[in-house]
Amino acid sequence: MDWKAESARLRAERGGLENYEPLQPFVSSRSLDRALWYEGQLIVMYAQGKEVDNTCCIWEGNIPEHVGPPPHIHLYEHEIFFIIEGHLTAWVEGVPYDVPKDSMIFMPCGRMHWFVSAAPVTRMFSLTVTASKEFPAINNNVGLFKFMGRPAGALALPQLEAVEKLPDPAEIRRVSRESGSDIPDLERIGWRRGFGDGSKHDNS
Repeated sequence: MDWKAESARLRAERGGLENYEPLQPFVSSRSLDRALWYEGQLIVMYAQGKEVDNTCCIWEGNIPEHVGPPPHIHLYEHEIFFIIEGHLTAWVEGVPYDVPKDSMIFMPCGRMHWFVSAAPVTRMFSLTVTASKEFPAINNNVGLFKFMGRPAGALALPQLEAVEKLPDPAEIRRVSRESGSDIPDLERIGWRRGFGDGSKHDNS
């Protein structure tokens, strides 16, 4: 059986797909060459860019307790987390969501969100997908990890060093926008690690 020809036949029958060239399958392993250390976290990148035609971005996060990103928004992608180990607390436009082990959270495109690990270490799987056919396919949310992080020295958490000063906010925002995301004025909202539910900050 020529399965490649059979696939082509079914695409042609559907109409409008006869000239579509499918992507190639691949397997990604949890390896050091795919890993970054970023803000005390271990990030492993499994799929992004040309190999998936920018249609999605898949990575694994290993996050120590009380650590997470600043509030941000994905302008073109839905984001989905699945918790493999640990526990996550996430906020979407200020509304808290409890995400324990073996649970998934769907964070819609266009809504400000942030999260922190609520366990000593939370290991999670992340997927972003383009939200609308009208949107550009970017799916490069690891761009900021690469900008602020460095290649991992081991498949383990790095030492969480004190951050005396964030990188230039203008540069953070530039890289975020190039990656299809955006962030508010971090100084204005008073973001620090463990930002949480805003009990000491204004979430409005």
